[in-house]
Amino acid sequence: MYYSSLGYISNATVLFLGAHLRQRSLDTERRRQSLGTIIPHRASDAFLDPYHAAILFRDARGLPVVDPFLEKVNISDLEEDESQIFVKFFKFHKCYDLIPTSAKLVVFDTQLLVKKAFFALVYNGVRAAPLWDSSQQEFVGMLTITDFIKILRMYYKSPTVAMDELEEHKLDTWRHVLKDQRPLIYISPDASLYDAIRTLIHNRIHRLPVIDPETGNVLYILTHKRILRFLFLYINELPKPSYMNKTLRDVRIGSYENIETATEDTSIILALKKFVERRVSALPLVDNEGRLVDIYAKFDVINLAAEKTYNDLDVSLKKANEHRNEWFEGVHKCKLDETLFTIMDKIVKAEVHRLVVVDDDDKVIGIISLSDLFLYLVLRPCGEDGSPDGVASVRAQDIKLQETISQSERTSSTEEVSQTIPEEEEDPTVEKNTQEEKSENHKDDSDTSLPDSPVIESTTSLPSENSMFREVTVTGGGE
Repeated sequence: MYYSSLGYISNATVLFLGAHLRQRSLDTERRRQSLGTIIPHRASDAFLDPYHAAILFRDARGLPVVDPFLEKVNISDLEEDESQIFVKFFKFHKCYDLIPTSAKLVVFDTQLLVKKAFFALVYNGVRAAPLWDSSQQEFVGMLTITDFIKILRMYYKSPTVAMDELEEHKLDTWRHVLKDQRPLIYISPDASLYDAIRTLIHNRIHRLPVIDPETGNVLYILTHKRILRFLFLYINELPKPSYMNKTLRDVRIGSYENIETATEDTSIILALKKFVERRVSALPLVDNEGRLVDIYAKFDVINLAAEKTYNDLDVSLKKANEHRNEWFEGVHKCKLDETLFTIMDKIVKAEVHRLVVVDDDDKVIGIISLSDLFLYLVLRPCGEDGSPDGVASVRAQDIKLQETISQSERTSSTEEVSQTIPEEEEDPTVEKNTQEEKSENHKDDSDTSLPDSPVIESTTSLPSENSMFREVTVTGGGE
C-alpha cells in the first residue's frame, strides 16, 4: 500500500444507490463467489505460515515486503513491557493498512426508499452503508440494522395492519422523523488503528467510516472484527504476553451479570424491544433450564426484509430463525477455563462478534464481545476503562487499571456500575456537545493521546459527485 500526492490509491468498487435501485443478481452462490475475492483478511488468512502471512505490504515497485512494524521495533523492548505489545502494534499501524486492494462499498442516497435500502443490504451481504445527501453534497450518517429495528418498532401495530410507512418513506424522511441529525463520526486513513479502536469503544459504535481527506470519498468501513483479524495475521510473530495463557476465569473479561436472554417462544417484536432498550446486539436463546440452544442477533432481523415478513412480528424467534440465510454466523460458545488466546482464536476462526460463556451444563453465564477484548488488550494498558464518562465498567475490572483510578473514584464507580450487557450502538454518530466534552477531557491525557495522529471529525462539505446511480471502479498500483 502507498500514498500518492493525488490521494489514496486502491482498487475499489463503490455501488451508489439512489432513488432507483440498481438491479443486482440474486443468485446466492454467485454473490458468495464474487464476495470471496474481495473480502479482506479473511479468517483463513490468519492461519497461513507466519512467514507468508506477514507479506501484506508492497513497495513502490509492487514487490512484497514484511510488515514494517516487525522491522522497526526491537522485540526485546516489547518483551520488557508485555502490556504494551498490542498497544504499540496498533499505534504503529494506520487505518489505511486495513484497506484492501479490492473491495466493495455500498453507498445509499438519502432519497432511496427505506424498503429498497434494506433489500440492498441483504443482496450485497453488508450490515451497514454510508448515507449520501445529494442536496448537501456530503455524507450525513450510516444506515445500520439498528435503524431497521427502530423503524419496525415505530410503525408496527399488529399483523393485520400493513406498515405502509415502511413501504413509502425515503431514508431522508425517516431521519427527520427520528430527528437523527447528529454529525457522522469518521476517521482519517492516516490515523492509527489505536485511534480507531479508541473511537469505536468510546463512542459505542460498531462501524467507523474511513474518509479520504483529499477527495472526501469513503474508502472503507472499519469494524472490531476486521481489526482483530488484522492482528491475527501477525500474532505468531509478536511476543506472546503471559496473560494470553490465563483463563477467562482469571482475567474475567466480558459481562456476567443480568445477562439478557430469550426463549424460542419469545416474539420478534419483544426481541426488538430488548435490542433497543437493553442495548444488546444478540440474545442467547435458552430452554426452560437456562441451557443455550440458539441465538438471535441484530443481523438476523435483516432476514425480515429479505423474506418480506416484517408485517407479522408476533411470530416466535424459532419460526424467525427458520428463514436464516447463508450469512448466519452460528452459535459459538466458550467456557471460563479456556485461555484468552483460545477465545480470540475461536472468534477469528468463526468470524463472529461474540462468544456466549457457558458452564459445564451449557447454561448461559456470560457474554464476551470484541469490544471486551480490545478494551482489555489495548485501552486497559493505557489506563482507560472505555466508558465515555470515565466510570469504571464491569468489563474493565483489572488490578492494573484500578490502580490508575483514585480511591474516591473507585467508590463512586462501584455504586454506579451497570450490571447489564451494554453492547455498542451501531450508528456511528454522536451528539455535538458530547464530542466537545470528550475533546476537553482528553486534552490533558498525555498517556493516551497521539498528538500527530488525526482522529475523529464531524463531516464538513465534501466534493460533489457527478452521479449517484452508478458503480465506480477506482484502480491503482500495488497494495
